[in-house]
Amino acid sequence: MKNLLTGLILLLLSHTLFGQQDLTLFQFSGIPQNNLVNPAQMPDDKFVIGLPLLSSVNSVYNNRAFTFNEGLKNNDGTLIIDPELLVNSLDDYNFLHTRFHDQWFLLGYRVKNHYFKIGVSEKLNVDFSFPKALFDFVLRGNAHYLGERVSIDKLALNATHYRELSLGYANNISEHLQLGGHLNILFGLANINTESSNIGIYTDPETYDITVDGNIEINTSGIDAIQGETKDYLLNGKNMGIGIDLGAVYKPNDQWEFSMSLIDVGVIQWKSNLTTYTNNSKPFTLSGLDIKDFIGNDNLDGDSLINDITDSLATIFSLEEVEKKYSTTLTPKWYAGSKYSFNSKHHLYGTVMLQFYPEKIRSGLSIGYELNLNKNLGFTVNYSLFSSSLSNVGLGLRVKGGPVQLYIMSYSSLASFNYFNFKKIHYRFGINILIGEREGSGPRKTHLL
Repeated sequence: MKNLLTGLILLLLSHTLFGQQDLTLFQFSGIPQNNLVNPAQMPDDKFVIGLPLLSSVNSVYNNRAFTFNEGLKNNDGTLIIDPELLVNSLDDYNFLHTRFHDQWFLLGYRVKNHYFKIGVSEKLNVDFSFPKALFDFVLRGNAHYLGERVSIDKLALNATHYRELSLGYANNISEHLQLGGHLNILFGLANINTESSNIGIYTDPETYDITVDGNIEINTSGIDAIQGETKDYLLNGKNMGIGIDLGAVYKPNDQWEFSMSLIDVGVIQWKSNLTTYTNNSKPFTLSGLDIKDFIGNDNLDGDSLINDITDSLATIFSLEEVEKKYSTTLTPKWYAGSKYSFNSKHHLYGTVMLQFYPEKIRSGLSIGYELNLNKNLGFTVNYSLFSSSLSNVGLGLRVKGGPVQLYIMSYSSLASFNYFNFKKIHYRFGINILIGEREGSGPRKTHLL
C-alpha cells in the first residue's frame, strides 16, 4: 500500500505542467494539429513536419471542486490554507483532472485527395473523483461524526501514463465530403485504477475506534518502475493497447461546413509490474487515530512528509496485495461543429463536445469567430460553457514565416491573469515545418456578400 501512495505522488509530481477539452483547436483552420481532434481534417501543405518534442504541447488543469483562493485566507498579510473555507467550497460530488500531452513526432504527406500521417505522443491523464464527505471527515476529524457512518462511495482514481503511435489517413471522397481515421497503437507505462469503491467510515462514540467497511479494489501497473531506472520505465513495451479515432467533414456549399469526430476510443491491457490492492470486503478497525499525528508538522522535509503520510495511510488501509492482469479504457470524446464563412477571411462557428467518463457524461459548448488573413496569419476567439463554468474565453493565434509555423491557443485564456481564481487552466502550443503545396491545391472558392 505504501508503494501505491508513493507512486501516485511521484506520478503527479514528475509532470509539473498543468495538464481534454479542445474546443478551440477543433475549429481553428490552417493548423495541421486539428487533425488530432478530427482525423478528416487535412492540411493544404504537401509535407508537414512537427518540430521534435514541440509539435504539440497540450496541458490542462480542471478542478470542478474549488479555486485556490476559495481555500485560502489572509492572516496578517500571509495567505494560509483554511480547512473550513476549503470544505465549504466543495460540492457533494467533485472531480479533478489534469492532462499533459506532448506530440513529440509528426510527419504528414498530402498528395492530391489523400493525406497520410504518422505521429508519436506522450500522454499523462489523471482523473480523481471524490465526495465532499471524505475531505470533511479528514479536516474536521472523526470526533465530529461519533456514531455515524460516513459514506465515501464515489471515491475513484484513474491515473495513466502511456505512449501513442498514431497512423492516420484522410481522403476527399468527393467535392463535398472528407473522411479520415487514426489507428493508434498504445504502450502503457504506468497506471492506477480504482476498479471498485464502496466504502464507509464509522467512529465508535465510546472508544473512538474507526471501522472502515465496504469493498475497495485498486489496480496498479508500473508504480515500482517509476522509482527505478528511467530507461527501463520509458521503454516498457509489455502493456499494449489499441485505439481508433474517426472523423468527417461535409461542405454542402462554399458558405457552410459541418464536422464531426469520435476520438480516444481504445483500451490498454496491463500485464507487467502488477499489484492489486483489495480488502475483499473485510472491514478493518484502527484504534486511537489522530489525524494531527501526521499532518501539519513544519519540521519535516519533503521526503519525510511523504513517508509519514504514506506510512499512516498504509496503517489505516491494511489492504491485501495480489497480482492480477486487468485492462483500462481511454476517455472517448465526441465533437460536432458547424462553420459559416462570410468570405475567405471571416468565419463564425459553433462546437458541441461530449466526454464519456465511467460515472457520467460531461459536455461542452463553444461559439466563436475566426479571422484568416492569409496562410501566414490567423486568429480565433470563442466563448465556451463546460463543467458548470461561465468564464471560459478562448483565444488562438497562428503565425508562419517561411516554412516555420508557430501556434498557441487556450480555451481559458483569462486564467493567465490570475491562476488562483480559476478552476480551469489550458494551453496548447507547437511548431511545425510546412513545405510545398499539394498537387492541385489552389485558392478556396468563397462566397462574397
